[in-house]
Amino acid sequence: MNNRIIGYIRTSTNRQELGLEVQKKAIEKFSPSIIYAEQISGRKENRSEFQKALDSLGEGDTLLVYNLSRLSRSSRQLVNLMSELNERGVYLKSIQENVDTKTAQGRLFYTMLAAIAEFEAENISSRTKEALANTDKRLGRPPIKNNVKKRIIKLYDKKELSLNEIAMKCNVSVKTVYNVAKKEGLSRK
Repeated sequence: MNNRIIGYIRTSTNRQELGLEVQKKAIEKFSPSIIYAEQISGRKENRSEFQKALDSLGEGDTLLVYNLSRLSRSSRQLVNLMSELNERGVYLKSIQENVDTKTAQGRLFYTMLAAIAEFEAENISSRTKEALANTDKRLGRPPIKNNVKKRIIKLYDKKELSLNEIAMKCNVSVKTVYNVAKKEGLSRK
């Protein structure tokens, strides 16, 4: 079990050098083992330095940030991250919000955030189901037309074309060709 503090600082653009310095000074007061820094939008999910920070964390370590907005601009991403850290036995500390998941208050904040995110997800699902019940529209892809299905079966059965070629000729995906053949009990073995 480690007890290292791993710092992460971020600004959205490279014109915000002062913002990085402010964050760095605040984080240095906690004597982190290392500070990962980058200048990239918080909406981006693929942030290389952030990923390095996450990869370096072990059980008992603490991810230290200046404020929670440095981790993500999306509450859903934030809740998912906090869940991942919790499962790995990693703590989260945010200086500005005074959140530390090592403490009862920090865990309470985390639980409230997770509950709010779950509540919103359920509301979205409920609204979607209600809207679908009041319309003729269906979610998902439309069913394959019979003439396309027959053409797929005919071409598949001839065994002259590859699945890719059949898909291109019928303007469908390879997976659709495979699924149609499977439903019809066709095999190329």
